[in-house]
Amino acid sequence: MSSSTSGAAPAIQRSTASTERRSKARVYTFLREPFFHFLLLGSLIFVAAHVVQNKRAAVDRQIIVDAQLRQRIVEINQAQSGVTPGPEQLERLVDDYIDDEVMYREAMRLGLDRDDEIVRRRLIQKMQFLQRDLAAVPKADEKALRVYYDTHPGLFTSPSSASVEQLYFSADRGGWGEAEARARRARDELELVTTSAVPADDPFPFEIPPENLSRIEAARLFGDTPIVNALFEAPEGEWSGPVRSAYGWHLIKIRNRRLSSIAPFAQMRAQALSAYLQELAQATERHELDALRARYEIVRPGTRSQGAP
Repeated sequence: MSSSTSGAAPAIQRSTASTERRSKARVYTFLREPFFHFLLLGSLIFVAAHVVQNKRAAVDRQIIVDAQLRQRIVEINQAQSGVTPGPEQLERLVDDYIDDEVMYREAMRLGLDRDDEIVRRRLIQKMQFLQRDLAAVPKADEKALRVYYDTHPGLFTSPSSASVEQLYFSADRGGWGEAEARARRARDELELVTTSAVPADDPFPFEIPPENLSRIEAARLFGDTPIVNALFEAPEGEWSGPVRSAYGWHLIKIRNRRLSSIAPFAQMRAQALSAYLQELAQATERHELDALRARYEIVRPGTRSQGAP
């Protein structure tokens, strides 16, 4: 072997070693680059998300019919029909549940729940029911209940009422003028000392409570007309009128009248407790809703934003 050939070999080896060192250095430098770390982390996240999505999709495609579900179906059927389903009926109910669940999941997958006012109202109602179940309403002590009774007299007041007789003269027979004229003739007959007979009148189209007719009931029967005030202003024990209603003219006789009065606490305690607890529950629900509302940013164009920052 010539001296030139023997001298070239070490040179080639040194060159090769140098090249390998430079390659390793570049690789090492690349591995230390933030871009490589970002790329590696992104790849890991992508792979993990893909795995999780596949597992979630697989779970979403599963409809598990276990003993717990069967028991719930039995309980629902018992509540609705009062009958415990037999084995064959239970299998039909399970099949119906599976059909419903498939349709529900497909509807959710297609986004059919979005922008649907009926679904929205139903979810709101369920949230309200949940909020009521979770709300801790304070207990009512006797002192607080008595204060509530004293500060809400309108809730425990019996309204004014009247027990009334009437003679009715319909405007449908000859018009309003003729009806009033017949009512006045009847009033003249009632004032005659020599007769005790009640003049003939027309049948009133609605039934009037014979006792304790309240102002609200009177307004519902006769409309917002002069007879309503007359029932609570006319003297007792004698015929008055004629007074007009929405249907014609009336002669009225007040047998007795009861003025409005506040029922005693002992008599209204149960009603006061119910109203007090309802007010407490509403206040608690409002407080909880305000707390939920504070989590959101309320944006009203043209005004300052409210709610969560």
